[in-house]
Amino acid sequence: MISIKGAIRTVISNASALLAASYLIDGFSIEPNAQTILTGAIVLSLVNIILKPILKIITFPINAVTLGFFGIIINAVLLYVTAYFVSGIQITGGLFSINALGITIPEIYLSWVPNLILSSFVISVVNWILRKVIF
Repeated sequence: MISIKGAIRTVISNASALLAASYLIDGFSIEPNAQTILTGAIVLSLVNIILKPILKIITFPINAVTLGFFGIIINAVLLYVTAYFVSGIQITGGLFSINALGITIPEIYLSWVPNLILSSFVISVVNWILRKVIF
């Protein structure tokens, strides 16, 4: 059972993660208004609460064989469901490059599927950091 305080933390964490993914990834965009961000965070929270346990049970054998890496695909599916229900979230193809901390990845074009997987990974990492450090 989740408390009201926990639900508010989850929604705030998801909203921050959606904004971070929108800022960091070219092919993931969310309309910059409070209503879309809050709706996206609430829908993502509900999808994680309702669908994620079901998908984890169904895909347990694949997840066990891949040593947990299939969890990234599960998160990508959940993000796709969220984008389907929230009209202000769009996942498209876009350019990707990294030039930080001495690591340089030249600019490449990613279609919407790799952008979806990358966006879900960024959202997962930001959520994890926020829950460990702040909440």
